[in-house]
Amino acid sequence: MTERPPRTNWPHDVPDARELVEAVRDYLADDLGPRAEGRDRFLLRVAANALSIAARELAAMPEDSDTHAERLAMFDVASEQKLSDLIRSGGLDDRRPELAAALWETTLSKLAVANPNYRDTSLEG
Repeated sequence: MTERPPRTNWPHDVPDARELVEAVRDYLADDLGPRAEGRDRFLLRVAANALSIAARELAAMPEDSDTHAERLAMFDVASEQKLSDLIRSGGLDDRRPELAAALWETTLSKLAVANPNYRDTSLEG
């Protein structure tokens, strides 16, 4: 039996949301998927993939949220909209290397949730 990580979902009980999502995903992919045919099989794969994304997002929180807020704070903004406005107005033209690095890290964080298999580490310097 594998040991569970420390609980972070107080006051809720086990299984936590991530574990529930993973259990449903496994049921769809491993139990129903092989028996389904045609469109149903395709839709089960879509649903299982969506649940995989949700499980990765739940696992990455709240660390990703904290890191993203820190990246925004580097540019004295509290939202992506404010950052976009600042970029559009030219307010960060003198900080392009720093901005590019922050945006790249944000992209990698999003990719780790959306589909970690797409990450090409050869592009990272």
